Amino acid sequence: MKELIILLLLFFIFACSTKESESVESGTELDYPDQESWNTVLTITNQGNKMGVVVASHLKKYSSKNLTLISDGLKVDFYNAQGRHTSVLTSEGGRVHDVKQDMIAYGNVVVVSDSGMTLYTDTLRWDNERQKIISEIPVTIISETDTLYGDSFISDPGLENYEITNSRGTGSNLLRKKS
Repeated sequence: MKELIILLLLFFIFACSTKESESVESGTELDYPDQESWNTVLTITNQGNKMGVVVASHLKKYSSKNLTLISDGLKVDFYNAQGRHTSVLTSEGGRVHDVKQDMIAYGNVVVVSDSGMTLYTDTLRWDNERQKIISEIPVTIISETDTLYGDSFISDPGLENYEITNSRGTGSNLLRKKS
């Protein structure tokens, strides 16, 4: 009888410890990034040409998901095919698809072009293959003399050739520039 009690106790001890270690291991794999860094600079390229420089306040990289999460502030400088700076984007955070180098910026997104136009929205997507910035939610575009509102938006990163749906606002220069 004494031996049976000892065997049962050992069984319960080993059974409990095995489940606990499995739980910890699976939680580690799901919840923690492979890499984490602060004040990081990433370069986005297309066929070897620099298209953007990303400055991330806090970055978490999940290699198994090909995903990088950015929080606590995001800044992206965009460049054209000739390597000239065209605009700068700022937001509260974002996500980067590591293979495609596509990005989503979210939270008080502002894009200021070198030509003097400013775009405001809450979420903006960078399509690296198409070399376009895209917002599928309302946007506001402001120049020195004009203000334009729209329901969605697609443009080159320099805000020079853009399409805006259901556009309305004041001034005429922005409307003439629309492609």
